[in-house]
Amino acid sequence: MSIKYHREEVGDGIYFTSLLDERLKTNTIIVHMLTKLEKETASLNAIVPAMLSDSNSTYTTFTEMNKKLSSLYGAVIKGAVSKTGDSQVMSLTSSCIADKYAFDKEAVTEELTDILIDCLISPYTVNGAFEEKLFELKKQELLDDIEAEINDKRAYAIKRASLNIFENEPSCISAKGEKETAEAITAQKAFEQYKNLLKTVQFEVVFVGSTNPDNIKCKLFKALKSIERQYLGDNYSVKSPVKNTVREVTETLDVAQSKMVIAFKTDFEGLVTMKLMNAVFGGTPFSKLFLNVREKLSLCYYCSSGFNDRKGVLYVDSGVEHDNIEKAKKEILNQLEAVKNGDFSDEQLDNSKLSIINSWKSVSDNPRSIAEWYFNQSYSKTSFSPEDEIEKLKSVSREDVIRAAKTLKLDTVYVLTGKEATN
Repeated sequence: MSIKYHREEVGDGIYFTSLLDERLKTNTIIVHMLTKLEKETASLNAIVPAMLSDSNSTYTTFTEMNKKLSSLYGAVIKGAVSKTGDSQVMSLTSSCIADKYAFDKEAVTEELTDILIDCLISPYTVNGAFEEKLFELKKQELLDDIEAEINDKRAYAIKRASLNIFENEPSCISAKGEKETAEAITAQKAFEQYKNLLKTVQFEVVFVGSTNPDNIKCKLFKALKSIERQYLGDNYSVKSPVKNTVREVTETLDVAQSKMVIAFKTDFEGLVTMKLMNAVFGGTPFSKLFLNVREKLSLCYYCSSGFNDRKGVLYVDSGVEHDNIEKAKKEILNQLEAVKNGDFSDEQLDNSKLSIINSWKSVSDNPRSIAEWYFNQSYSKTSFSPEDEIEKLKSVSREDVIRAAKTLKLDTVYVLTGKEATN
């Protein structure tokens, strides 16, 4: 991959990462604002990027903003909220055609940067608050998103399981908050929180493209340095401690198919090794869980594993018939024991490596995946390229995978099942 990576701190908690690749035909600028996840402010924070992305003090309506962006060869600005580990991440993403592909080689990227800066530090306000009509629209969208989570029963089960897996940790909180707190926010409260965020968040600005970003960097940091800062320090996540006794929770809901989430915790430091172990165990279509629990024994409609490296948690989520819950749980635990005992073939190990390598090689396929990879590296205070990680992966042995598996400790078993099934 021919990406030139550079990251620097140019202000108090203000970082700029440039990722240059001559192959790219677009330029992407992402402003991430990181803060600690807290129940009281999650919904307030979540609505901020939505309010900032559709208008600013120059283009005060969505129609005006959209017309201007369209004139810049269909440029876009979008807001989003997410979480990584114990942090909430509010993001503004802008993208446009690279200047050299514009008809007259116009400075499209710099013009888009000016608009993005206005969105970020000069939003459209009325009487010292976000404009009420737009705010109510975005608030309803936030409430709809929160409400919609319950319709995706698989995601809902993982969300509910997280409340127990990460009990009393920031990571148990949803990035969008809860319905009750979202309903209580107002345009004034949201604007006050927005001003507080500008003062206190960690700014991670990421540029991905083929244009020299020096002018863009200067514009952004001149704007960000103009903000009165009361920086709280860089964000980080801590590994989730394993419980003294296994937490087993069953909740009922109107579901036809029961959901089970099983969480294991580890303090293992070899992340590449643990990712390979996860692939062998349940992260691929040829994993132990897929081939045995789902295919051979037909105990689950789906059964796969994932690894949260921020928190040191490997989780298995599955869709099962209520009558098969205990059988499925037992077999999932059996398959983990099998990995711990080295009961997997060299072919499974090699195929798992190839699967991960192919995934990491595809990082360079689009600007967003490039930006996401290096943002995650920045959060972890590392700067490994996909090629670096691939070389590490190639040297991981069977014994390394077994050693990683043996560090996993059962922490939580969460079941979401139908009300009729419990009667």
